[in-house]
Amino acid sequence: MNRRISIRDLARSAGVSHTTVSLALRNDPRILASTRRRVARIASKLGYRRDALFSDLMARLRKIRVQPTHAALGFITAWPSRNGWADTANHKRFHAGAKARAQELGYTLDEFWLNEPGMTAARMTNILHMRGIKGLILFSLPEAGGKLALKWQHFACVTKGLTVAEPAVHRVISSHYDDMQLAITKVKQHGYQRLGLVLGRLRDARVGRAWLASFCLFQSESDRANRIPPLLIETAEPNPSAVFFRWVSATQPDVICYAEQPVREWLAEKKCSVPADV
Repeated sequence: MNRRISIRDLARSAGVSHTTVSLALRNDPRILASTRRRVARIASKLGYRRDALFSDLMARLRKIRVQPTHAALGFITAWPSRNGWADTANHKRFHAGAKARAQELGYTLDEFWLNEPGMTAARMTNILHMRGIKGLILFSLPEAGGKLALKWQHFACVTKGLTVAEPAVHRVISSHYDDMQLAITKVKQHGYQRLGLVLGRLRDARVGRAWLASFCLFQSESDRANRIPPLLIETAEPNPSAVFFRWVSATQPDVICYAEQPVREWLAEKKCSVPADV
């Protein structure tokens, strides 16, 4: 097979630099017309063929030197309200970290809300295509088992947490089981024995029940006198604080681990001192 003719081969035959050849082949006016014609004749004689992909890449690199460009990643949310996800401090930290990391890598992070009035999967797919967005972060959903509908074959996707069940994509997730084990270890180091756990049913499902599994293992290995059943508050419970205080009265925990439930506010209403009483 004959070796591919390169720009440097043309430069040697024409007795000029490879830069001159490159500019001449692009018909750049900075090169004399006679030189451009001579380079073109030599290229034709030697059978030189332009590499379209390489030429497009070099054109982009030249453009970036003059006017920096930024590719975009999509931050896809599907909460009932546009900014509902931002009500949680952990979610805001995740978004800030993702945005900072994207910027380090030369990307912007553009937010898109799938529940925009009148929005359809086809329309959102088209919007993302038109903006040249090929990478998506599918943000966690308010409930487990969520399904998002786009033409996913067009995008590289990753999701946060366990709540996005479809599409099946790579996911970034904390080890909730190990998180609870760490919390338990810290509590035991301080000498506490009676550890309680308060979770809403919805939150329990969002983390794949891993906190609960880790907590129940700890309870099963504790002395019987110190075992405390977890409190799982139903989503539709009309008076969760009353349920909570019945549980506190029955179990007398030294320490309470909780997520999303307003435990501190409930305790303050009953004049319970934290950390003196619990």
